[in-house]
Amino acid sequence: MQKRAEIKVYGRVQKAGFRDFIDEIAFNLNLNGYVKNLDDGTVQVVCEGEEAAISELLQKINVTQYPIRVENIEVTYKEPTGEYGTFELIRDEDLTTATYERMDVAARYIREMNSNLCQKMDSIGGKIDGLGGKMDSLGGKMDSLGGKIDFLGGKIDVLGGKIDSLGGKIDVFGGKVDSFGGKIDVLGNKIDLARVEITSEIRISRESLRSHLDERISVIERELTLIRAKVVT
Repeated sequence: MQKRAEIKVYGRVQKAGFRDFIDEIAFNLNLNGYVKNLDDGTVQVVCEGEEAAISELLQKINVTQYPIRVENIEVTYKEPTGEYGTFELIRDEDLTTATYERMDVAARYIREMNSNLCQKMDSIGGKIDGLGGKMDSLGGKMDSLGGKIDFLGGKIDVLGGKIDSLGGKIDVFGGKVDSFGGKIDVLGNKIDLARVEITSEIRISRESLRSHLDERISVIERELTLIRAKVVT
């Protein structure tokens, strides 16, 4: 909602760069109107714009910041007239007085810059101290990591010895497997020989030897079962 505010500011507010201070705030808040000094030592502000922007202006100009000291602010709200297209700083004083006030403004800006610079330097100093602490902590972690790597290297050496020992056992086991494979080949030859014999007997008399063949096959199957069981064991 658009409002018009007629403001009167009391305190140490003249010849302190206060009008320039208000002019900058009004510009940033997109307010239209003017600011000027009155003969009674106060500062008058007339502005139009959004109600929220006017409220923010009142908050920001209520300051005690050398050489400005605001003691009281009177505000009267009215309907806006739309007569102002911009915000203007009105200077009724002579050139000398205006020059001194501009010098006060420059001095205030220098103090603010110096204060901000000191704060930033303190912040940078704190960050550097924090970084130094982190570097010390990182150094400790690197030392700890080096110890762990040395310890891991010892374990790897032990593991390598165990692997070599296991390799020897595997070679022995491989020899046993080869030996067992030879026995299976011998058994296979015997089975083949038995089959040849059975086939010959079948050729001689298929009818008479059927029962005998079945019995022999059963015996062989039992033997194979036992052999497989031993192999698995």
